[in-house]
Amino acid sequence: MLDQKTYQFLERIMKYKQITKPEMMLELDLTERRFDYLLEKVNNSLAFVDLPPLQMENQWIVADERVKEFVASGGPLDINGNDLIISEENRPLMIYLYTFIKQEPISGYHFQLLLNVSKNTALADVKKAREWCLEWNVEFVYKRMEGYHLQGAEMDKRRFALYCLDYLLSQPLGREIIDRTLGAWHKEEMVEETTSIMEAFLDRWQTIRLVRSRKVEMVYHLVFMRARSRKDDLLYTSEEKKVLEEEHIYPAAEELAFELFPEGPGEDVYFTAVQLLTSQGEVNSDAHPLLMEMGEKIVAAFEKNTLLPIENKESLIQSLFNHLVPTYYRLMFDIPLINPMKEVIKGEYGELFQFVRRSLKPLAEWTGKQISEAEIGYFTLHFGGYLERDRREKPEDVKALVICSNGVSSSIMLRAQLKEMFPAVQFSRAHTADTIGSVPPSSYDLIFSTVALTSIKPVFLVKPLLSSVEKTHLIQSVREEFPSLHENSVPLEKVMEVIRRNTDIKNEKKLVSELIEIMYFKNTEKRWEKPLLSDLLTKETIHFTNEKLDWRSAISKAAEPLLDTEKIEQRYIDAMIQNVEEIGTYIHIGKGIAIPHARPDAGVKEVGMSFLRTREPVLLLDKPEHSIDLFICLAAIDNEAHLKALAHLTKLLGDNTKLAAIKDAASEEEIMEIIKEGEEL
Repeated sequence: MLDQKTYQFLERIMKYKQITKPEMMLELDLTERRFDYLLEKVNNSLAFVDLPPLQMENQWIVADERVKEFVASGGPLDINGNDLIISEENRPLMIYLYTFIKQEPISGYHFQLLLNVSKNTALADVKKAREWCLEWNVEFVYKRMEGYHLQGAEMDKRRFALYCLDYLLSQPLGREIIDRTLGAWHKEEMVEETTSIMEAFLDRWQTIRLVRSRKVEMVYHLVFMRARSRKDDLLYTSEEKKVLEEEHIYPAAEELAFELFPEGPGEDVYFTAVQLLTSQGEVNSDAHPLLMEMGEKIVAAFEKNTLLPIENKESLIQSLFNHLVPTYYRLMFDIPLINPMKEVIKGEYGELFQFVRRSLKPLAEWTGKQISEAEIGYFTLHFGGYLERDRREKPEDVKALVICSNGVSSSIMLRAQLKEMFPAVQFSRAHTADTIGSVPPSSYDLIFSTVALTSIKPVFLVKPLLSSVEKTHLIQSVREEFPSLHENSVPLEKVMEVIRRNTDIKNEKKLVSELIEIMYFKNTEKRWEKPLLSDLLTKETIHFTNEKLDWRSAISKAAEPLLDTEKIEQRYIDAMIQNVEEIGTYIHIGKGIAIPHARPDAGVKEVGMSFLRTREPVLLLDKPEHSIDLFICLAAIDNEAHLKALAHLTKLLGDNTKLAAIKDAASEEEIMEIIKEGEEL
């Protein structure tokens, strides 16, 4: 029997035409020992069905054609849920869902049979389930007559059930685990039945478009609510009911709820409405003017926090709005969100993630809710994709269609990654699988899609956020189909073979990762040129003055070190001054601090910062309410290079103790010492 980790390992190998051991170790973050262990487990499973094992040949993982054919036809990957070894992490979630839809009193023996584990293991899993329940204000209790059951508010029980379902759906073989749970109570047929009801409903209400992945989640949400035999009142407040009843989608939700709960939906009408609202794709902006206004506030906050001038602001606000509507309803009704890409996003876009977190403050204050890192992650994809998208704009010969059914933010990020990987390709705006039929095949040469589909044109399956290994293999696959895109690059493994023969490799995973960057991506230098704050604010760029200056002279003096080192031209200083004259005191960020800056194309040659402490306060635009005693000039070369330094600067200036120390400092060395304390390398 396969466990979930081994399944994921085999699934990844089969996804590629060919892949090396170092690439797989990098892809799944495996040690060599762990790789060998998983390979042995896969080979044992293959032997069980009389298939030859995977072989290692000069670092290449080689699969016999019979294995590929068997897997492609649904062999070991078409796993019966009852034959699956469920991970320790997922068993408590399965226990909760099983109890949530229980049809009779449950004993510990039920859990042993469900999980196929020993009595002691089942008891340990129950203990973990009980602990997790408490985090959701639910008690997992046992009474002799009732057996194991749940106590607490019905809404809290449901919220944890939604979390369990969405988390499992994000895991390898998660759907099989859920189906096994339903099957244990003979409710598995409800999945197909609910899916049919949903499809017929969406055919009737074609103005309602759901994000594909959210639609799958919604089906399982509704299945478990239908399968739940004992339901307490949901107790929506009168205000919440009023808000939902005024939604344009409410009549549709009412119709769907009566189909799903024919015995009388009661408050499940409101539950169904929330499910629809949190699963939508494109939304009519006229129906939510306040959320459109909130989108404008978030973009303005992002512009202020990152010091980036946003072009095509209306386009960004509109696409942000489509993501903001379901986010708003998740926040208002405390609907959990699972973001399987969260840790990858934080790792790849750490500084941007923090800027986005701060930029979402207007939304947090308006809703009175804390915004989770899962939500912030999707907004980060949204802004990150926007910042990446304008690297190249000239038309090209090869045209590609992008199909993404994972929502607006994922679509923007996917398109941005593809543009970077294939600079010689012209990309369409992102479509969904449902709308591809309206696009003439003559308008594109190939398709990048997050879902499997059939087309007369080559189709390349991708994920919304690609790893470096996935990017490498995608580039190679596309170049095989379109030789005109070939740029005479040497295959990565050929380079590795030469390196192995001529040197000792200390960290092969890191070497592979960095080689991928320089061999396949055009913007590697920009990607790596993210200087630290201590690289920009040095003894040469930190100045103090006792002069009494007007605001124009103060900006000019603050920028002098950048001009002297030829990081900027004189016209950049003129542009910073002109911006204040035309836009106002926007450079004043509070606490007597001003950060003058202008557009990169106004005369920036190299990324830089300069620091001027004025002992005599300077009145910005001669206004007493804008008294400045610290000027920090920023020269940004693009949308990315300055973010790491700016993130650290923002953190320092937001710490009142550190800020006081900076303002009290009497020398460049003292400032530099404060900057270097706690700086993340």
